[in-house]
Amino acid sequence: MKYLIIDGYNAISKIKEFDAKKDVSLEASRLSFIKALVDFGQRNGLFDKVVIVFDGKSESLELSREIYGDIEVLFSNKDRDADKVIVDILKISSEKNKITVASDDNFIKNHARAFSCRIMSVKELEDLIILKKKASRSKIIEKDIGNKDQDAITNELKKYWGVK
Repeated sequence: MKYLIIDGYNAISKIKEFDAKKDVSLEASRLSFIKALVDFGQRNGLFDKVVIVFDGKSESLELSREIYGDIEVLFSNKDRDADKVIVDILKISSEKNKITVASDDNFIKNHARAFSCRIMSVKELEDLIILKKKASRSKIIEKDIGNKDQDAITNELKKYWGVK
């Protein structure tokens, strides 16, 4: 399987569109980022699964987990920060899966290299998401039609609407 693992807060803080939403709340920023990734995932087949890891503030010893379609969101616990959770995922999954890690954090990038994972900068992630957004918006191709076709359409509409 092809996985994309994202260092959540590292990405949000470096992508202006999501960082700006932190003024409303951190949750608004996080949910906006998740929604953009869900939309991105529905528009392409680059990755079988996307995992976003955020630092959690829970006192629980368990990881908190939320699922949004093919997007899995993990929140670290009090004993392990998001970086350590990502490294643990790489240890367990890197041999049997093709993993791309999106982060600008050197600790994460060095471990991704050690486990032979592809590294994607946050800028590359942003460009990928934005390019896919632009591509989905431009599905309609404008075509200039001739006067004869315009007249035929107009006459057909006049008949339909009962206008002479």
